[in-house]
Amino acid sequence: MGVEFEEELSSDFARCIGCGGCNIPCPLFNIDQTESSSMRSRIKILSMLSKGKIELTEGILRHVFTCANCGVCNEYCPVGLRPFDLLVRARGSFIDMGYVPLVTVDIRNSFRRAGTPIGDELVKGNWLPPDFQPKKNSEVLFFAGCWMHKAIEIALNTRKLLEKISGDITTIGPSEPCSGALLYVLGENDLANDSKRNLEALISELNPKRIVSGCSLTARIYSDLGFMNLSSYILDAIRYERIKLGKMKGKDIILPIPSCGRDSSFLEILKSFNGAKILEAPEWLCCDCGFTLIYRTDRSLFSRWVQRVLSLAEELGANHIVIEDVGCYAMITEAMQTKGRLKGIKISHISGFIMELLK
Repeated sequence: MGVEFEEELSSDFARCIGCGGCNIPCPLFNIDQTESSSMRSRIKILSMLSKGKIELTEGILRHVFTCANCGVCNEYCPVGLRPFDLLVRARGSFIDMGYVPLVTVDIRNSFRRAGTPIGDELVKGNWLPPDFQPKKNSEVLFFAGCWMHKAIEIALNTRKLLEKISGDITTIGPSEPCSGALLYVLGENDLANDSKRNLEALISELNPKRIVSGCSLTARIYSDLGFMNLSSYILDAIRYERIKLGKMKGKDIILPIPSCGRDSSFLEILKSFNGAKILEAPEWLCCDCGFTLIYRTDRSLFSRWVQRVLSLAEELGANHIVIEDVGCYAMITEAMQTKGRLKGIKISHISGFIMELLK
């Protein structure tokens, strides 16, 4: 199969100097440091395709679409290429040319059937009262996100925490649409834009003063819609003493798993706790809804990433892992078929962790 990228995109591929800077923060590369898992290999392949040096195959297409979608590599390119942004543009070009990889077909079909990319079995709003109706003109609209609806215990904890911070909280409920952020990074621009417009219309109708997102990827990709990451909202509440935290009773040594954006609120929250040692996470240790593709299509690869995280926790002496993103928490606990502990290491989502420490 032949491909023809737009001239600007081909020129950007050609600017890659092959230094491997983008490999440094790559979660998949850091599982076992195999070059075939790296971002550098994807950009190199795209460059060769643009020059007609290789033909497009299903294997190459799968490789281009299959990454952790964290975007952290954007900050590590010495020539300012922003490799992940290039990858997203290339994916969109492939889809426009009619080349849809098999690895994304289930996610696309799931979205079209059930309005969510994480699986047809999802029932939204089952953590809310049966007669729940969203409220207009509230102080805070909580956009839960697909994974929050699946991780019911996290949804309940998050709702309780938000109500303690501000009593004037609403959410969209069972009719909450997928934001389309995952579809956007997979190059499904038409579906993503439809989702975004639908969400914009609902937000306009409900007219909240502030929008807090439980989905870190949505806040990262659609900052123009005014989304505030959940951790940012919690940190503000701590700073302005809308909630007060007690001292930790145990001797927790915490390995944090932040979401993959540049928002440092999650780490600042953890550092505000008395009685806990917060370990410094390496560049590659982040996780959010962007990992959903890997989780749904290559569970063994995702499990290897989890094992790498656990090995790191053991090496650093951690006895507690605290996770920022609900999707990451749900995927890890589902993949390991456990809740609460992994190999003797306690695992918590930030909402539940804070709820245990509220005065």
